[in-house]
Amino acid sequence: MPDRSLELYLAQHYYSGPKSEAILNKYGDDGRKKKKKKKHTEGGDALTIKDDSSVWFGEEQEGDEDVAPEAVEVKEAPAPVATTKSQGWKNVREGEAVLPPTEAPPSAPREEQDTPAPPPIKAGLMSGAQLRAQREAREAAERAEREREAAEAAEAPPQETVYRDASGRKIDVEEEEARIREEHLRAEAKKKEREQWNQGLVQRREREAQRSELEAVQKEGVARHANDARMNDVLKERTRWDDPAAAFLTRRSGPRVTRPQYTGPPPPPNRFGIKPGYRWDGVDRGNGFESKLFLKINSSQRLQSEFQAWSSEDM
Repeated sequence: MPDRSLELYLAQHYYSGPKSEAILNKYGDDGRKKKKKKKHTEGGDALTIKDDSSVWFGEEQEGDEDVAPEAVEVKEAPAPVATTKSQGWKNVREGEAVLPPTEAPPSAPREEQDTPAPPPIKAGLMSGAQLRAQREAREAAERAEREREAAEAAEAPPQETVYRDASGRKIDVEEEEARIREEHLRAEAKKKEREQWNQGLVQRREREAQRSELEAVQKEGVARHANDARMNDVLKERTRWDDPAAAFLTRRSGPRVTRPQYTGPPPPPNRFGIKPGYRWDGVDRGNGFESKLFLKINSSQRLQSEFQAWSSEDM
């Protein structure tokens, strides 16, 4: 039989857990059982693990015959509550949670308060109707959120885009577009003016006549009759190459074409009698053959005339 004092000493100084409590209850002072003290754990729920390997063989069976092991009751420690004054902490009843006094959060806008919160997602085994209801509630919450965002975007004033150049100066878009449009019109006008520079007076007169002709035709009707005076005048002024009366017509349709002629100093003669053009500047650019030819002809004619005069001198 184990020594009572040794077992009591070991239980008080070395053992722990149910084994120590069983020995103390069995070999306590004056045969009285010591009341178990309840300890509260700060970490919430506490779990006592019983290790069979730590129990000596035969001791637990012997203790179990006399004293049944007491169940360890562990309660969840209540959350500490801080008071307004520095009086420490006080415990509240189980199941009640008191938040520390903090400043009230700012109230959310009314639009956000009116927006329904999305339903929480439930897990576990659910029927088809429950899944359908959960999905419909989630879709309704998302639809309400989109409508609220669209309404806020519609009510918000449109922001104006600020444009800047390379130096950082602000640019007015309307003024810039007007300036570019004006420069484009000015460039088009200069281009048309350059096109007219290459045209002569005759082309301009023809273009003006064609424009006036189109304006006159727009005012007339489509039908033509035999007594149409304007059409008859146009047909009379028209010249045809196979007209038999064109040779003896006294009235001309337009002014006669005359070529300009040279009016400067008299040009040197040539053997063909060709006159210089009206643009000749009076400089003889020949090789001198024409002048030598005329000198030879003149000398031969002079000798012939002298020979005739000498032959008829005695007669």
